[in-house]
Amino acid sequence: MRNENKQFQYKRYHIPNLVKAISVFEKLSEANEGLTQLSLMKSCKLTQSSVFRILATLLDYGLVQKNYEDNRYCLSKKFLHLAYKSAKNENLLKSVVSQMCEICDVVKETTMLGVLLDESFIMIHQEVGKNQFNYTASVGLECPMHTAAGSKAVLAYLSEDELNKYLEKMRFTKYNYNTITSKKEFLKELELVRKLGYATDCQEYVCGMNCVGVPVFDENGKISSAIWVTGPSDRLKEKDFEKIANIMKQILGQ
Repeated sequence: MRNENKQFQYKRYHIPNLVKAISVFEKLSEANEGLTQLSLMKSCKLTQSSVFRILATLLDYGLVQKNYEDNRYCLSKKFLHLAYKSAKNENLLKSVVSQMCEICDVVKETTMLGVLLDESFIMIHQEVGKNQFNYTASVGLECPMHTAAGSKAVLAYLSEDELNKYLEKMRFTKYNYNTITSKKEFLKELELVRKLGYATDCQEYVCGMNCVGVPVFDENGKISSAIWVTGPSDRLKEKDFEKIANIMKQILGQ
C-alpha cells in the first residue's frame, strides 16, 4: 500500500488529457496487431472525441501509425526508438561515443551507430564528418537491412536462428544497380562480412554514397550494434575500404 501511495503521490497534479493519452499508449503496447478507434474507446473507457483527438495528435507527432486498410493503430518506429534509446542505449552510447569521435576525426567522414530494433535497423547516433560537405541523417533513420553496411555488420554475427527470423521478413527491394536482390546473394554477402570482419555498402542504396561498417560487441562477446562511416563515393573509395575498416577496428580495440 505504501508503494502504491508513493506511486500516485502527485495524483492531484495529473493532467487529465495526458492520463488519457497514457492509457492509449499502454493499450497499444499490449496489442501486437494494433487496435481500432472503437477498441480503444472500450478498453480505455474514453469517449470517441477523446480517442480521436489523442490519436490525431500522436499521428501528427509520429508516435503512432495507422493501417488504413483495417483502420488499426499501433506504436510507431519513432516511439519504439525513443523507448529503446532511453532504456538500453545510454550505456551503449557512453561506451562508444568517444571512439566514434576518434574515428570521425581520423577518417573525416560522418560516423554512425545503429542497432537492430524490432524488425528494423535504426541509426541512433552520429558524429558529423569534418569535410565541407558531409552526409547526415536524422537520428531514428530506418536503414534497409539488405543494403546498409551497419545492418550487414550486425546480421553477420547473429546466431542462425536469430538471423533466420530477420531473413523471413526481409524484402530485397532494388534501389540501385548494386543492390542485393536475393536471399541467396545476401547470405553470401554476410559470409564475406564474417571473413573480412567488416561490411560495406557500395552505392547499394544511394547512388554516389559508400559506407564501411564494423560490428560492435558487448562485454560478453555478443553482437550489440555496428558503427559505420558514410561519404561520397569519390571520397570514400572502394579501394580504401579495407584500410578504413582496419582504422575503425583498431580504434574500437578489435
